[in-house]
Amino acid sequence: MEPYERSVLSDAFIEESFKAGQQIIKEGEEGNKFYLVEEGQCVATIGAEKKEVMTYNEAGQYFGERSLLKNEPRAASIFAKTDCKLVSLDRHSFKRMMGPLDAIMRRNMEVYEAFISH
Repeated sequence: MEPYERSVLSDAFIEESFKAGQQIIKEGEEGNKFYLVEEGQCVATIGAEKKEVMTYNEAGQYFGERSLLKNEPRAASIFAKTDCKLVSLDRHSFKRMMGPLDAIMRRNMEVYEAFISH
């Protein structure tokens, strides 16, 4: 990436902090943000029993793209497992900036589909 492209991308991200146990995304709601993990751990759960289906514990891991790409409600809830620092992109910025990465993100959605269909 060129320096200008990195600058534009970093300007679009908003840093957000969440305390351990705090809900970040609620299953069934409209998706309006995409998140990248900077620090901390998050967990994805589905259903009323909050079955854990995915853990995000490394910087650079991301979530929230499925709802934005498919224009569907959130398929899972995401909770901060520890205090977390995340960066987010709103729907408009995500579509504008991440469009070229669409194929990569759709490939990763296959992992989610395995849990949702059960």
